[in-house]
Amino acid sequence: MDLAFASQTAPDGEIDDTPLMEGIAAGDRSAFEKLHRKFSGLVFATAYRVLNDPHDAEEVAQEVFSGVWNKSRLFDPRRGKPQVWLSTMARNRAIDRLRSKQRRAQLRDDLQMEHVPETVRPDQGVVEEVRRSEESLVLRDALLRLKPEQREVIEMTYFKGLSQSQAAEALGAPLGTVKARIRRGITRLRTIVSDLE
Repeated sequence: MDLAFASQTAPDGEIDDTPLMEGIAAGDRSAFEKLHRKFSGLVFATAYRVLNDPHDAEEVAQEVFSGVWNKSRLFDPRRGKPQVWLSTMARNRAIDRLRSKQRRAQLRDDLQMEHVPETVRPDQGVVEEVRRSEESLVLRDALLRLKPEQREVIEMTYFKGLSQSQAAEALGAPLGTVKARIRRGITRLRTIVSDLE
């Protein structure tokens, strides 16, 4: 290990991990491994508190540490300690993932409103899981049949978690145009899903 990037004790007696971040920014893998060992539990726990799902929390933790390796130069020690930066990234990414999942579920519910039998209940376990998987395949196929501009705004708002205003800004299009594309896209999706079933 490169001792130049080892954690140091700050004047107030707390451990200062800023040298690890400096090492990572310089491409030092041992500094990254040390930071990962030290804070992987914190990052996972932070994501898990938001998501309440170990698989999703693990994926968020991987995304966070990938971001640390690729964007460590953005860390500013004047704005806080590395552990605060890491936990903030974990929380933000977990919230983004949760919102994305909720939007996908909302889209699926919007499309299936009239098609879901009254007898289906969440406690049906495997049967429910299979049904959701089949619905996802039908939805994916239906999305591919939309006009590109409709598919683009639906993916941005339902899958990437952008608001309609953010999507309009990203596309450089009027908000009314984006809303109309979403409305027409959802209507078209309902028709396609009905034909596929």
